[in-house]
Amino acid sequence: MKKSIFSLLFMLVAIYSWAQIVTTSPSFIDETTSNFTIYYNPATSASTTGCAGLNALTTGVYAHIGAIITGGSSSSTSDTDWKYVLTPWPSASPNNYALANTTKNSLSYNPTTKLWALSISGNIREFLGITNPNEKVKKIALVFRNSTGSLTGKGSTNGSCSDIWINVGYNVSFTAPIADGVKTVSSALPITITTNLASTIKLYANGSLVTSQNNATTLSNSYTFSNVGDYQFVAEATAQNVTIRDTLNFCAIGDATNESRPANDLPGIKYLSSNSVRLVLHAPNKSSVLVIGDMNNWIPTTSNLMKKDGEYWWIDFTGLTAGQIYRFQYLVDGTIRISDPYTELALDPWNDKWINEKYNINPTIPDYPIGKTEDFVATFQTQKPTYNWEVPTFTMPSKDNMVIYELLLRDFTVERSLTAAIEKLDYLKNLGITAIELMPIQEFDGNNSWGYNPNHYFAPDKAYGNSDMYKKFIDECHKRGIAVILDIVLNHATGSHPFAKLYWNSTSNQTASNNPWFNVTATHPYSVYHDFNHTYSETREYFKRMVQYWITEYKIDGYRLDLTKGLTQTQSTESTASNYDQSRIDNITVYYDAAKAVKNDVFFILEHFCNNDEETVLANKGMYLWRNVNNAFSQAAMGIQSNSDFGGLNSLPRRWVGYAESHDEERNFYKAKTYGDGVIKTDSIYRISRVPLNIAFTTLVPGPKMIWQFGEMGFDYSIDSQGGRTNPKPSTWGWLNLAHRKAAADASAKIITLRKMYPTVFNEGNFSMQAGSGDWESGKRISISHNDLNILVLGNFKASNNITAFPNFPKTGSWYNLMTGQLYNVSYANTPIELEPGELLIFTDRQVNLPNATPQHTASDFPKVYPTATSGKVFINTPTTENTVNVYSLQGKMLLSVSNKLEINIDFLNNGVYLVEVICNEGKITNKILKK
Repeated sequence: MKKSIFSLLFMLVAIYSWAQIVTTSPSFIDETTSNFTIYYNPATSASTTGCAGLNALTTGVYAHIGAIITGGSSSSTSDTDWKYVLTPWPSASPNNYALANTTKNSLSYNPTTKLWALSISGNIREFLGITNPNEKVKKIALVFRNSTGSLTGKGSTNGSCSDIWINVGYNVSFTAPIADGVKTVSSALPITITTNLASTIKLYANGSLVTSQNNATTLSNSYTFSNVGDYQFVAEATAQNVTIRDTLNFCAIGDATNESRPANDLPGIKYLSSNSVRLVLHAPNKSSVLVIGDMNNWIPTTSNLMKKDGEYWWIDFTGLTAGQIYRFQYLVDGTIRISDPYTELALDPWNDKWINEKYNINPTIPDYPIGKTEDFVATFQTQKPTYNWEVPTFTMPSKDNMVIYELLLRDFTVERSLTAAIEKLDYLKNLGITAIELMPIQEFDGNNSWGYNPNHYFAPDKAYGNSDMYKKFIDECHKRGIAVILDIVLNHATGSHPFAKLYWNSTSNQTASNNPWFNVTATHPYSVYHDFNHTYSETREYFKRMVQYWITEYKIDGYRLDLTKGLTQTQSTESTASNYDQSRIDNITVYYDAAKAVKNDVFFILEHFCNNDEETVLANKGMYLWRNVNNAFSQAAMGIQSNSDFGGLNSLPRRWVGYAESHDEERNFYKAKTYGDGVIKTDSIYRISRVPLNIAFTTLVPGPKMIWQFGEMGFDYSIDSQGGRTNPKPSTWGWLNLAHRKAAADASAKIITLRKMYPTVFNEGNFSMQAGSGDWESGKRISISHNDLNILVLGNFKASNNITAFPNFPKTGSWYNLMTGQLYNVSYANTPIELEPGELLIFTDRQVNLPNATPQHTASDFPKVYPTATSGKVFINTPTTENTVNVYSLQGKMLLSVSNKLEINIDFLNNGVYLVEVICNEGKITNKILKK
């Protein structure tokens, strides 16, 4: 829809759309209208799209409010480019609830009318603090929310959640329909035109007057399409010598053209040449599919109708510009707008704009076609530049000897970017890990996520970087001998997935019963979002192509499959879900075989947790399975004997990936800090000194093992801290400047590097372990014997008492303490050894020349001030909110001093250069900043 205006008029506002989600009193306002009220009706707030989250509330609703500006230096680039936002979005990290929830932006509830009221004191310019006379308020932008921002009330456009806008100015719009579309020939199109001032309203179709209405604010008409073809409707309103217009485009179609696809091309995007492309969509039981995009200025025309081939639709586009990124969507049955499920770059109208807010994380994100469409947009690019791999062929380390580092890019670095993560790879190499397991990075809803809410499986999420940055990260890992494993989610997808939107039940807000890709209700009790049907052939084909794509295009080395227990159509309950299920085995095996077809040594790890008979079948096929020993290691970290049996790690065949921590469990050393026995709880330095005990008894057991990021430093933020389980947690690189944290990391590096240096010992050696709950008073023990190296590990997990261990060395003679290099002569294999509480001893029968310990971290990691040039806010990075921030003039005058803040507002300062001093436990820095 395009709007035009032909002269100036005093600024008015009309509330006529969004199904009366918002109204105002008085009905019309301009920039000078003082003391008006905005009324919000939660019952009409996009209930069919799941954005009516405030319906049940009667207290605690706030407005997230700003302006769309024209003119001046701050002119908005689109309707989603808010300016003069009154308050920040509420967040636990940094804790800004007091700033986000104020009296000024709170709404009051009327139980009789069931409406919420936002009182605007003064006019809208005064309310938002707009002082530049050259800047004009084009629209008021709104999203309503609860106090934490976890529930929202939004508008709806084309079935998707959206911001709510109040137009400021004389306005005319098509309010039914509100978007371009497709109709069948001979069908009628109900049309409503609305303006906010009594006007002469006219409706034109392809230049011919259809009807008109004088001195009116609405005009309604039903237009019948007499012929196949393209139609442009124009709504024209005239009042007080001002004429304004709005346009709407429709095409009228007949029966679909049936024609076979050349070579039965697969669904997705096929590049035919440097200037041509073929698009294929699988959409059973649909009547029409039309492509809209940059190729046709987003206008639906009959020339862009796709041809029908059974359940498939296809079209060729020629005359394209080589190397240009084209944005497009499928318009299905005239109303459903979806992206291509196979697109390698999906554009998100709600979240992409925030990715580069603080750092230049992804500088190549194409602009979203604001005003031309809604929802996710797909892209294609002929002659896309080829990434030049430095390691074109990577030889994986032994899978049975892997030490995997589970990594969430969002929390791994302060910048939350691939570029920053690459800078830490030398640290991980020195730590000794041989594989990184990336938590899901396929395009997911929002930017702030664990990633288990995917919507496009062939597109890397833009929140961490672009596709070349992902390839660079993998390349840099391979240069350091580190394999890369992707965590992928085959059980479910969000409602943003094109297959979900293609067959959607808007009444129940879930996938429709005729959706072949999804179950309406999950067959198992563990699902979230929308559950895939893995017996449907096209679901299988989709994921088979996906697992092959990431191997061939990104050179990843393996997958960790989330919630594989759910990949079944067998109905189950909590008590039966783990029972042997051959159909589930068959579904998983299909994807494993597809991956092996392009990478024979692919590492395939399952989060399965089913009965042993089923897991054994999968293991015998060559797959690996997660082994959760979190509780036992938490007990031991706390110094508590009960339930401290590590035996779950000692499973044969050696295809179980054991771990003391993963993203899903409470952190071992948070429990130690909170519930530890005696001195473990009260003495942080002693507590962290026990980290190597857990690392050693996790990683020095044969079979692949995994540690959670920063576990080597004793990460002790609760999984539920910072406002919630999946909320961002602090990066802890500054801990390497703390002696006790650095010592834990150094010791962990020695332990893990020993494992890395002697893979044959761990794969073929004679192994024994005494690490049950009963092995407490005399210590826990690991022994591995091999001609290459003999290893003996002893550990005292008690909180405050020495123990006497009976080591039972495999042989007498010279042994060496791995941690100190000290020689230890053994004349009697079982000579008692006394261990202090928390002490770890690792003996080898020959001197092991370990590489350097983990490098001392740079002081620049903590604290940090960014950005260095700003017009309003400065952000502070410290491991916790415990800090003091002082702002000085260049002459040394203190202008501001705040404590325990990670975000400060300096818009009160004049333009110029200032000094920002940050003091925290990790140190003190002073940075120059430019206030613009």
